Amino acid sequence: MSKLIDLNLRPDEETLRQFGCIALWGFGFLAAIAWFEILIFGFGLGAARPWVSGFFAALAGLATFFSLVYPKANLPIYVGLSVVAFPIGLVVAYIILGVLFFALITPVGLFFKLTGRDPLKRKFEPEATTYWESAKASPPVDRYFKQF
Repeated sequence: MSKLIDLNLRPDEETLRQFGCIALWGFGFLAAIAWFEILIFGFGLGAARPWVSGFFAALAGLATFFSLVYPKANLPIYVGLSVVAFPIGLVVAYIILGVLFFALITPVGLFFKLTGRDPLKRKFEPEATTYWESAKASPPVDRYFKQF
């Protein structure tokens, strides 16, 4: 498994209760955008509009009811959504990390290499007897009592 994303197939009751409360908003939002046919449902649902929006509204109500009465009943919905979302999250996480590395860190490293900047002072100095650097002197203790 990936170290970036953890797939929790055995959540505790508190997690399932939180999931039920979040599902109220998430599935309720999906029901609303299905009813008004906007965003991902902008292509038009036609005659299926009441069924699709009703399904999401029922799922929102059912998950919320379960979270209040018996949170363990949310387990199939939680695990199902987790299993469906895991591969998507895995791919997106690696894509974001790759874009950050190649769009941000690589150009900065190339710039440092071209300008000769060495912030970690890793250059080999043959005439140096040691690479040890003395620590900065600690400030006087009285300074901590004068914050402003």
